[in-house]
Amino acid sequence: MYRWLKRLGIAIGVIVAVVLAIVFFRASGVESPQQPAQPVEFDVETDAEAALDRLSAAIQLPTISPTDPDADTVPFIELHELLEEKFPHFHEVAERQIINELTLHYTLEGTKYGESHVVFLAHMDVVPVEAQTLDDWTHPPFSGVESDGYIWGRGTLDNKHNMMAQLEAAEAWLERGERPEHTLHFVFGHDEEIGGMQGAHVVAEQMQEDDLDVVTVYDEGLVVTDGIVPGIDAPVALVGITERGYLTVEITASAEGGHSSMPPKELAVTRLADALNTLDEHPMDAVLDGPTRQMFASISSEMDFAHRLIFRNLWLFEPLVLSQMTGSPSTNAAVRTTAAPTMLRASERENVLPQQAVATVNFRINPRESIDDVLAYLDDLLEREYISVAPVGEMRSEPSPIARMEGPGYEALKRAFATTHPGVALGPNMLTGAADARHFTDLTADVYRFTPVTLDAQDLERIHGTDERIAVDDYLGLIDYYGALFRQW
Repeated sequence: MYRWLKRLGIAIGVIVAVVLAIVFFRASGVESPQQPAQPVEFDVETDAEAALDRLSAAIQLPTISPTDPDADTVPFIELHELLEEKFPHFHEVAERQIINELTLHYTLEGTKYGESHVVFLAHMDVVPVEAQTLDDWTHPPFSGVESDGYIWGRGTLDNKHNMMAQLEAAEAWLERGERPEHTLHFVFGHDEEIGGMQGAHVVAEQMQEDDLDVVTVYDEGLVVTDGIVPGIDAPVALVGITERGYLTVEITASAEGGHSSMPPKELAVTRLADALNTLDEHPMDAVLDGPTRQMFASISSEMDFAHRLIFRNLWLFEPLVLSQMTGSPSTNAAVRTTAAPTMLRASERENVLPQQAVATVNFRINPRESIDDVLAYLDDLLEREYISVAPVGEMRSEPSPIARMEGPGYEALKRAFATTHPGVALGPNMLTGAADARHFTDLTADVYRFTPVTLDAQDLERIHGTDERIAVDDYLGLIDYYGALFRQW
């Protein structure tokens, strides 16, 4: 018995030693998967002061997403006029279409590869500012003021900065008499914040009907992170190579109604609460795969040794990493399909027991799953005779296909980024929100969601929040990035 235990102990010791040797060997490797990209040579200079003034003028127009037919659309028309005035060469050369009176679609015909199309997206609309937060803003939300090295106001990060930077770069480029070899499209939506169904979606459908050969699409999305990726002090750029799907359902619980003075044991409201609690306690599976796993593989060489040891050995530490990631809302969204109850309704009077209580639940679907998978999960989880589940809303989309990490679209992005951000690590990831790019994925899978501005955790909270702003240097760098990106097409 003693000999057997001794041999077992030796065997376990050998196994542990081998595992540790593998773990430390994989962590100690210094070879980086980052492939250096050749910067783009271009000599277009930006009049910084004039460019900042133009961005400020655009921010001052409160182009709030039109949620109903009576919404104020005058600021959109004023923005159209502003763009036409400030970018005369672009408007002279590009063909302009106005979609549903508000979305702008410009086409620059290619001189050499005109049948090959590249699409650049941005959007004009912004989310409203909550009245109770107005006093919390350092500068008024539609002031566009330049102060302390920033341009302040709603739209500076989402998403007028992209639109204006694209136009600045294109205007300077066309003013020199240059023309694109490929046909370039610029689509500036008016309703991205509410789904894009009347703007970008219509443009994408037109392109499909015309059977255009779209090589790649560029849209807003992820950014250059500062202090966000664990184990890396330096900035890291993350490119969204896919986007989660979108589905909204109504979960309805039924029960006897009646007078609130004589409530029965089973109520529609309590049944609904039980269903939502079940949903919360049994989320869809969390898995470290797809673009999130690709990201760790791509940038692990930039991490300190302790984090490199973990992320280069996910075969051993994946449960630990998943446990940490599912504990935070932002990283939990990267590893699973999420469910968020957002709206509730029941009785219309305080003394009436409702016969139905309804919860609206919004799902953001991981690329490994589908709308049908979510509905099947709900049917199985909430299988009760008094509970029903039904999809609702016009906005509904499957997860986007995963864009290639090679090919002309990504290579052009890499070279443009290397031009403006030399030495900064670049890796893939997943956009956990929704953007207009999803409307174009039937035209090409090579859709890249990326805006190279540097943001820390506090800056990210400014998007759709209080004190939205963009650093002056970041904005001027964004113009140069688009100049380098255009040059390659």
